[in-house]
Amino acid sequence: MSPVWLMEEWGRAVALWLAHGVWQTSVVVLVAGGALWLLRRRSARARYAVGCLALAVVVLSPMATLLLSSPVSAPVEQPLLAAAESGRATSIVEDSRRLAGGALPSPSPQTMSVPEDSFTRWPFVVGGLWLGGACVALLRLALGWRRLTRRLVRPATPASVALHLLVSHVAGQLGLRRAVKVLESAVAPSPLVLGVVRPVLVLPRGMRERLSPAQLEAVLAHELTHVRRHDTVVNFVQSLVEVLFFFHPAARWLSAQVRLEREHCCDDAAVGFCGDARVYSSALLGLEELRQAGPVVALGAGTQPLAERVRRLLGQAPRREVPRKARLAARAGVVLAVLVASGAAWAWEVPEPLSTPARPRTGLAAAVCARAVYPKDFTAITTYENDGSLTLNRISHRISVSRCGRIRLESADGRSPHVLLYDVTTRERVALDVRARTYDVIPSPGDLGLPLHLPDGCSESQKDCQLQGEEVLEGRLTRRWRRVHAPHDTMTQWVDAELGYAIREESDLFGTLRVSNIQFVEQDATRFVIPSDYQEDISP
Repeated sequence: MSPVWLMEEWGRAVALWLAHGVWQTSVVVLVAGGALWLLRRRSARARYAVGCLALAVVVLSPMATLLLSSPVSAPVEQPLLAAAESGRATSIVEDSRRLAGGALPSPSPQTMSVPEDSFTRWPFVVGGLWLGGACVALLRLALGWRRLTRRLVRPATPASVALHLLVSHVAGQLGLRRAVKVLESAVAPSPLVLGVVRPVLVLPRGMRERLSPAQLEAVLAHELTHVRRHDTVVNFVQSLVEVLFFFHPAARWLSAQVRLEREHCCDDAAVGFCGDARVYSSALLGLEELRQAGPVVALGAGTQPLAERVRRLLGQAPRREVPRKARLAARAGVVLAVLVASGAAWAWEVPEPLSTPARPRTGLAAAVCARAVYPKDFTAITTYENDGSLTLNRISHRISVSRCGRIRLESADGRSPHVLLYDVTTRERVALDVRARTYDVIPSPGDLGLPLHLPDGCSESQKDCQLQGEEVLEGRLTRRWRRVHAPHDTMTQWVDAELGYAIREESDLFGTLRVSNIQFVEQDATRFVIPSDYQEDISP
């Protein structure tokens, strides 16, 4: 596979994933927000489960849409089918008129100019921007984790025996059989649970002196509940989801709600352990909140807004510093902006030229083939090299070959707007300009020569060709032919045994042509005819 083909496929896949992800995430978050509001008086566990389920749907829905967008067979165009049943070879112009339902557009001096590059370039731009943003978010996550490790874990010391016994006692009461490493740190202002595979409980040094035994047990119950629920693993996966959807404010809001409900779940477990909400609330107020500039990669009793959590535990309504009208206006503005962007993504998704490879239609062989020229449809990359007197000239093209004998030659990197259509049977050639939306029927038939292969190359029927044997070329079995036109004009051709198509040519006069990255695909009939909206080029 060539890097160009891989980049094209990657760009198309990322563009589709982003387009689906924008509007689907908005819909999922709106539904989840409504569900959380309806469950506002229910348990924190129910709201946490809804939030986690919504996050999973946010990640899986665009991927499922991308994977389930399988090719769908369309009905064969009746005009083309009738032409095929007649048994005669049809030309490119004839098939184009049948598909257009009549005559092609008449020549016009003013042709519509549509920059095709915008359709072929924007997936790479969008994909590159998303990749750059995701890498920055991932780097920020890694640096935050490293900063926490250096700041809290490395200078920490093992906890005292008495504190170890207290932690073991609380863990036994909670039914936690998993061993937890307990450390004390002078720079940790509040208890924290770090680590994904092996959780580490980091406690502030001197915490036993600041809290009563009942308060200390309640705080330890909160931290050990995180370990028992495997919240460190969920938190790590959630951080990766934030990396993928760093661009979507709705996804980040949903993730923040999941983190808040997670702390609420552990708060409820701590209150249930100590049996008194006021005891645990006073313990929370005695802990300083851990402040960090990086992402949230740690779990603890002090990693979420303490005042609101205390008010919730005591059954009091949360205090809002911003006026209610201002809050409603800000929320309405954010929701409206997200809905507008999501609607645009849903309506646009991916332009038709980009979605065509993912949704192939009727194969040309089934529609217009009077006789098969090649055994299979395929696409490939052709590389033409001509060693000039000063420099080495190299040109790459993407070639699409139909088993019917139709060939489409276009730029491999999509920069050139020129496309050449060729019919092997009728020797007809049509040049397309996808930027100016024009076509030109080239009048002189015949051998185009390099860099376009023709099927009338060397074979057993050619008297001036000599079969030199079989050879494996780049993993494919070929037959090597040699033809001598003149003493200084010889040509060696390697014809693929499976395709009946030359995958390499070496000529003394013209240079070398190689065919690589062969992909077997069912060709679309419309790729080998003139589009109905193209105007004939009448320029001299």
